[in-house]
Amino acid sequence: MTKPVRLIIDTDPGVDDVVAILMALAAPGAEVVGLTTVGGNVSLARATRNALALLQAARRPEIPVARGAARPLRGRYSPSVAFHGPGGLSVRLPNPAIRLVSQSAVDFMADRLSRHPRGITLVALGPLTNLARLLQRRPGALNLAHRIVVMGGAVDTPGNVTPKAEFNFHSDPMAANMVLSSGLPVTLADLAACRQVAINRQEALQLKSSHPLGQLALRLIQDWFHRDPTRQTFEFYDPLALALALEPGLASVRKVALAVGSSGADDWGEMTVVGKTGEVALADEVDGVRFFRMLRQLLGWEGF
Repeated sequence: MTKPVRLIIDTDPGVDDVVAILMALAAPGAEVVGLTTVGGNVSLARATRNALALLQAARRPEIPVARGAARPLRGRYSPSVAFHGPGGLSVRLPNPAIRLVSQSAVDFMADRLSRHPRGITLVALGPLTNLARLLQRRPGALNLAHRIVVMGGAVDTPGNVTPKAEFNFHSDPMAANMVLSSGLPVTLADLAACRQVAINRQEALQLKSSHPLGQLALRLIQDWFHRDPTRQTFEFYDPLALALALEPGLASVRKVALAVGSSGADDWGEMTVVGKTGEVALADEVDGVRFFRMLRQLLGWEGF
């Protein structure tokens, strides 16, 4: 019998974060060990509320949620209001009745990783502040992860915040640089990879699902389009990272060494390839057919 893929999802929900989390909840071969929250797309308070509300809406209140960083290692987060809206989600979820665990995100991750050495895949969908603080405060804990999959950065492709920077790494470039230069085997889904899996407005609005989690994911995406008539494409940033955690062979990778700039406005989050060999497995060619097949299988989407 195949062992389940145990996941800790570090997240700042966010429409695409929620779609990724719903994929994990729907995956028969996955066990969501917990969610840890971080500021980024929205404030930490809103990200935490969204995570709790999502688990309640999905009828998974037993999954623990631990609160993480409200600020990056330096400065402040700048929420992505233009993309996600002030509340982070395109639909209003009911106020959650479930509560946070008492542990911080750092302590929660360290505890669960030590309980299941080499048994947990850590999926980071927001700024990497929680992972960087784990490196600082609990040295060696991240070495116990089975895999680390990160959505972030823009390698050899235009950014989505500045011409050269992607939102997550721009939000905390010091943390991103610390994690990517740690020597840990990180799988990275950057903007170039994520832009290979997208749907247009017409495709999104015609999709249907009979799966409760799939229906919620479609409500989020379709309402995201309805809120702004100029939106024409939805790119599956965080869902691709989650898909790579479930099926590593979904994309080819190339090993590189990367640095993330953090010295000033001109390089705040800009990525540089500093070596053709390294421990970062950068997603390269994505199998879009397999990715969308996964969405259909997990979320019951029909109409592609």
